[in-house]
Amino acid sequence: MWRRVDLVSSRVRGFATLGVMGVLVLSGCEANPSDDVPQEPLHVIFDTDVGGDVDDAGALAVLHALADRSEIEILAIGVSIGHEAAVPFVHAVNTWYGRANLPVGTVKEGASYARDEFMEEVVPEYPHTFTRESAPDVVELYRAVLANQPDRSVTMITVGPATNMYNLLRSGPDQFSDLTGVELVGRKLEYYGAGGNGGGNLPSGRCGFNCYMDIEAASGELQLMPTNVPVVFAGGSGPDLEVGSALTGARPDHIIRRAYEAYYDGVARDRFSWDQLRVLYGSRPSVRTLWDTSPTGTIVVGPDSTIAWSPSPNSNHAYAYVNDLDAVGTVLTELMLHDPRDDSLPSSAP
Repeated sequence: MWRRVDLVSSRVRGFATLGVMGVLVLSGCEANPSDDVPQEPLHVIFDTDVGGDVDDAGALAVLHALADRSEIEILAIGVSIGHEAAVPFVHAVNTWYGRANLPVGTVKEGASYARDEFMEEVVPEYPHTFTRESAPDVVELYRAVLANQPDRSVTMITVGPATNMYNLLRSGPDQFSDLTGVELVGRKLEYYGAGGNGGGNLPSGRCGFNCYMDIEAASGELQLMPTNVPVVFAGGSGPDLEVGSALTGARPDHIIRRAYEAYYDGVARDRFSWDQLRVLYGSRPSVRTLWDTSPTGTIVVGPDSTIAWSPSPNSNHAYAYVNDLDAVGTVLTELMLHDPRDDSLPSSAP
């Protein structure tokens, strides 16, 4: 059963003070409660620091469950950390959900960190063939995938440090596209879900773990991101919403159950939901009414590890906090429990 942590935080008071309880209305970012399953699946690139925390495994579960419901098409997955088990774990998950051929890229040099809290225990139990050495360079993969997509059609979601996005934005023309990284992102992306604000401090305060691990990238992606791409920090309610213990009801070889069991030394327990929130907000537009999304503005990550938002109608940055923890917890739990062997796909829309 997912567990809600009731907090009266400074950020809630900040919302009231700033009057930012409205829903962001930007191209590619409108809430659309009536469309539970879009006619055309969203095309999603997912960037993860899987291994540092088990919420990355939960986010992969949400991603694959939405793909099985034909709400999204996963174009590629990128790994932003340097641990040798990260790519094999992602491939094991993809394979378990029936997507063994889904391309997986990884950062080859300059990874912000390398850590494993659960992967090495789980990977040997499941089929996989991809390794960090065999995986393509993630920026090359992203450029190849983006170049082949229609303009303004790709949703990209980062749930770890901004290392890979920052490197993509700084990339130059290559065999895949004559465009620079900034030009390519501006032409192909319709939405970007940022991995920051894990500490839940926006509109101002200390930035979270993902920003700390690569401050240069966290600041640089915001400075380089084209202004026509909506950027939303949607994971800030993660510490208020814990999910995972319901996985004890999944079949014993459910790979996400095993990840949570490994993380908690044998029994799946609730864990903060930063990354699942980012995936759900970015991949299912109909649920964005369950968040309070700020107006557009400018978010700045400083070299002193601060993060701040200031209103600006001509900018493209926003942040969002969940306004109905019960409803979102129910949706996340259902999606994380999804079993690809189960032909019935009940709606998890609110």
